[in-house]
Amino acid sequence: MNKRMLTCGIVLCSLLLAACSSAPIRYHQLRASLPGGASQQPGAVLLVEQVSLPAGTDRPQLLLEDEQNQPRLQEQDYWTASLSRLLTQAVAGNLAEQLRLSTVYAAPQLSLAQPDLSLQLDVRAFRLLPGQGAQLTSAWRVLRPGTQEVLLRGYFSQQQAQTGQQSAQLVAAQQQLVNALSQQIATALAAHADWLYPPAKR
Repeated sequence: MNKRMLTCGIVLCSLLLAACSSAPIRYHQLRASLPGGASQQPGAVLLVEQVSLPAGTDRPQLLLEDEQNQPRLQEQDYWTASLSRLLTQAVAGNLAEQLRLSTVYAAPQLSLAQPDLSLQLDVRAFRLLPGQGAQLTSAWRVLRPGTQEVLLRGYFSQQQAQTGQQSAQLVAAQQQLVNALSQQIATALAAHADWLYPPAKR
């Protein structure tokens, strides 16, 4: 009897420990992932200012939305850094690759020279929708620092379907949207080679 009670006690303790153990933490990031062309070269200093996000979006955990558009924090899924910082770095890295420009910096990173151009991004929607995919909406503009003259402006709004049911697939969908936003900005800037490679920079 005592042996049976001891065995039952061990099994019960094991079940309790299993129930109390937390699920593993998963980390996610957004990165510069657009393929580059030829090697980068110096030119105009382009500063990507810190991305502005909707209130409540820049959380350590992934913020999901259910079918009723109610927000829900995914407690086992974390960003590797501030979401605003990850977005800023991803866009800056993508622009450097697409424009083949080695003088692209992500705020608050400091360059050795004053910026010739600055890029501002106002993200209006950054949504992770389980079972559906991701949505990214952002206004952007390129300015000449000092004068605050607006040289270019644009608007991006797209959705990307999710390829699986896991959080990693949601992040992958959002990554594709960040790449598409970067591509839109790079294409607009590439049409003005005189801004990117002025005579004084060659």
